[in-house]
Amino acid sequence: MSMPAGRSAASERPAHLTVVETSRPPADRARRAPSSRAAEISDLEPFGVEVQRRDHVTIVQPRGELDLATVDTLRSTLDVAVAETLHAALNGFETGARLVLDLRGLSFIDSNGLHLLVALDERAQRDGFQLSLLAPAAPIERAIQLCGLDRVLPFVAPDALEREPVSAPQGG
Repeated sequence: MSMPAGRSAASERPAHLTVVETSRPPADRARRAPSSRAAEISDLEPFGVEVQRRDHVTIVQPRGELDLATVDTLRSTLDVAVAETLHAALNGFETGARLVLDLRGLSFIDSNGLHLLVALDERAQRDGFQLSLLAPAAPIERAIQLCGLDRVLPFVAPDALEREPVSAPQGG
């Protein structure tokens, strides 16, 4: 995969990409009873993904409902973000490859989204990049906890990202 025009891993300005896909029709939402907060978020904005580069870290921030209808959008965005992160690290622009998936903007996650998290963690281990996940707020985080994924995936507190040096290589 090639880098989009105007983007450079060595660029000092944070790169910014936004991908938006419209949500499914409201009739599909009637099948489940989301919390009032989740319903409020999903009714206000369609699913979207924002990607930023800050201090040698790629930050991917999905917003809205992560489910069968939207998981491919996030998967495609993550594929590009991982490729660019690894490219920058392999070409010596950075000391390590680091990706943060910030799930705090999600209003819903289903088994397709949970499977994507597991697959991304496996890819990080296989391809050698550091992955950090920021958990979504309640009640969305409940699905992650019920599956036990909060104990096996690399979830970190938001303030941990600010405290640790972003360019330091992580030992294993």
